[in-house]
Amino acid sequence: MHEPPGGDAVLPGPRRALVGESVGVVLIVDDIPDNLAVLHDALDESGYTVLVATDGASAIARAAQALPDIVLLDALMPGMDGFEVARRLKADQATAPIPIVFMTALTDTEHVLAAFAAGGVDYVSKPVRPREVVARIAAHLQSARHAKQARIALDAFGHASIAL
Repeated sequence: MHEPPGGDAVLPGPRRALVGESVGVVLIVDDIPDNLAVLHDALDESGYTVLVATDGASAIARAAQALPDIVLLDALMPGMDGFEVARRLKADQATAPIPIVFMTALTDTEHVLAAFAAGGVDYVSKPVRPREVVARIAAHLQSARHAKQARIALDAFGHASIAL
């Protein structure tokens, strides 16, 4: 870990992308433009391709169209809340494997459990700390990549067994 002047520790981020290469695609869903801007900038600077949606319906459409690597989802939005968005994404075979990280100011146990029950893999409190969010996203994407590689290996092994 590097200690810059001022004592603010810098956490290691995801693998830095080569020029023009993304380390992953993140869909941020939040109805507050300032939150979108802060997260967009932090993720973009870390090499991610960032997509945004400001409501539940557009989030579902954007996720189905783009199939992002991860979704960063506000739990409380007008209209369709984040819990319902997550349930719908998890009910669709195409978007079900996408990890969802919830964001909200509600940190009581009931809301945390609701986020996990809806299909979330993690939960961050608002106001968000951009460096923490970037680190969590990097960790979840690494886990998702390992799981995908394991599924591919198992599928290949299964096909090899059948072919024998």
